[in-house]
Amino acid sequence: MFVSDKIAFHASLSSDMHNTTSGQTIVFDHIETNLGGGYNGTTGVFVAPVPGHYVFSITFGMFALHPGFYAGKGELRLMKNNVIQIRVLQELYDSNDGTASVTTVLSLNKGDQVDVRADRGSMYIYGSNLSYFSGFLLW
Repeated sequence: MFVSDKIAFHASLSSDMHNTTSGQTIVFDHIETNLGGGYNGTTGVFVAPVPGHYVFSITFGMFALHPGFYAGKGELRLMKNNVIQIRVLQELYDSNDGTASVTTVLSLNKGDQVDVRADRGSMYIYGSNLSYFSGFLLW
């Protein structure tokens, strides 16, 4: 691996997202790390600069407006070239907030696009750097 092949990014939501729409791309706009420049903090899309096996992680905090016995659920999808690769589900019971995470490995070609999308509308996702999207080139 060459020094130029070191690719890693870590981005978070800087503020809460209210009332998502189904299929909406989640734009993790606060970029902490972006080695290789593959992640775009304006569009929320990672574009693979080189082919390889990549590790991706999503963590998101969610809150419900009306907590109770069943306070609600939210689901995020990790997409590769507009195809669902993996989902992470958060269901809230007897609580008004919670956190869910998922990690996976994807084989990517140069130029493949990876992003995170809301599976359903009306989700409320914590920002303030409490929800994250990250990835790195494994080999």
